[in-house]
Amino acid sequence: MIALWLLVLILTRIEAAWISPLRPMTALEREMPLWPPMPPLPTWLERALIAPWARWDALWYARIVTHGYQAGDGTTQFYPLYPLLAMPLTRLGVAPLVALTLVSLAAGLGTVLWFERLAQEELDPIRARRAAIAFMLFPVAFILFAPYAEGVFLMAAIGCFHALRRERYTLASGLAGLAALARPQGLFLLLPLAWALGRERRGLRSVPALLVALLPPLGWHAYRVLAIEGPPALGEGFNAFLYALLFSPHAHQVVPVQAFRWPWEALALALRRFGEAPDIDLGINLMLAAGFLTLMALAWKGMDGGERLYTLAVVASALSYHTGPVHPYMGLPRHMWVAFPVFLGLARSRPRLLYVVPMVETPGLFFLTGIYVLHAWVP
Repeated sequence: MIALWLLVLILTRIEAAWISPLRPMTALEREMPLWPPMPPLPTWLERALIAPWARWDALWYARIVTHGYQAGDGTTQFYPLYPLLAMPLTRLGVAPLVALTLVSLAAGLGTVLWFERLAQEELDPIRARRAAIAFMLFPVAFILFAPYAEGVFLMAAIGCFHALRRERYTLASGLAGLAALARPQGLFLLLPLAWALGRERRGLRSVPALLVALLPPLGWHAYRVLAIEGPPALGEGFNAFLYALLFSPHAHQVVPVQAFRWPWEALALALRRFGEAPDIDLGINLMLAAGFLTLMALAWKGMDGGERLYTLAVVASALSYHTGPVHPYMGLPRHMWVAFPVFLGLARSRPRLLYVVPMVETPGLFFLTGIYVLHAWVP
């Protein structure tokens, strides 16, 4: 897996560097040509290997690493574990985006290796490897090579499932808590944790383990409210309560229009928008979501109760996240893809399909890398 991961890393880096002059988005891309290499060499390497990936959320994370969280500017929409891991590198003089990328690459490699190890707990090495390949080559998985938090989140989430398999419930709870410090979907790990504890009939002994998982996200939100933003105005309605306590009242600074709706309601709005005014962003998101839902349906029989609960929660929340009338489903396939048990279920129930899936996925991965660098699609 390491060799394949390195190959995809190299090829996506070359692709991003080659495409970036077509639409340079950062000051470094505009000021320094890609070819020929120019002194100082570290700056040119940053321009070639890092700057083309500085898009969308990556810029927000760089802002947090540089200036910290600020009240009212939207930064508190982003959970703290990922930028916190990059901050020690910046204190040593590493540029923020370089530090974030190094953390992402390390976590991304750890994610792929840990996923394969999780699969090997019950599958033969060949099927475990094919499941890991299908997971790593899903089109939005290029985000593991970008300055995004998915690698950190997935490494903790996969570790949680691995610990549950071995009945190490305190470790699983701690990893669930870390995942919930990287992305809000980490809270959904409470579902397989509770399912596993209930299956063991641990009763009240389950409470401490669940509290271990809850303490990190509760601590972050308490700090956000008490030290950064101040007490929120709860307002009226479910979304006002949700954004005040779980996300940020200033999330509109990142995505101007966003709300959680019933999944079927949000999907109907997206389909209506696509029918009235088709665009590449929404078209890609709907197509990838349909593909992932198909894989999920095929994998359902091969997943256990905890995996199904986590997958359903992740997919339902992704389908519920409505991001306005123009681009109603920004980030939809990325938010769904973190339901990684789907690929384990495929390996158990549809192993032959894993011969075909990576061949279909790979062109999509490189296509999405290109339009991400061109700033033409929001991952």
